[in-house]
Amino acid sequence: MKAPSLGYQEDTSMSKFEIARLQIEEAITLFINKKFLCALTLAGAGEEISSRLMNSRGQRSSMEQSANTVIALKKSTGLAALEEVTESSMFKGWNSARNAAKHHNDGEDETVVLNLFDEAYWMIRRALANTKSLSLQISNEVDFENWVIVNINMDADEDEI
Repeated sequence: MKAPSLGYQEDTSMSKFEIARLQIEEAITLFINKKFLCALTLAGAGEEISSRLMNSRGQRSSMEQSANTVIALKKSTGLAALEEVTESSMFKGWNSARNAAKHHNDGEDETVVLNLFDEAYWMIRRALANTKSLSLQISNEVDFENWVIVNINMDADEDEI
């Protein structure tokens, strides 16, 4: 059942590609404005939609590609450190911060500990990788890249730069 209209705006028709693009652009804007929690959840929504759009086109998402690389490494090297690693366990780990920020289940702790900056950063990275594969243009991607360059490792000695 649809929500009752307040008459402020007519219904909008949008493609899922446009929805993903807008979510990722807004996530970047939030990130640049240091609203990392909201950037994480919104980038996560855009990343998920873009991943599923890729799957519907027979493409593998950035996360699936990364998982395949790790599984191939596990098979080719037999590293004991990767023995328990599965695609499912990687996905669960990589999405844990987004899910902790979006959901609460009975029996879970009511407090979460997250590095909101790092989690938002990597979720945006995943989403951007997907948008490249889908040929979606993200209008503020350069702003994101520039913000990261200017703001990360600002405490480094000038001799190190």
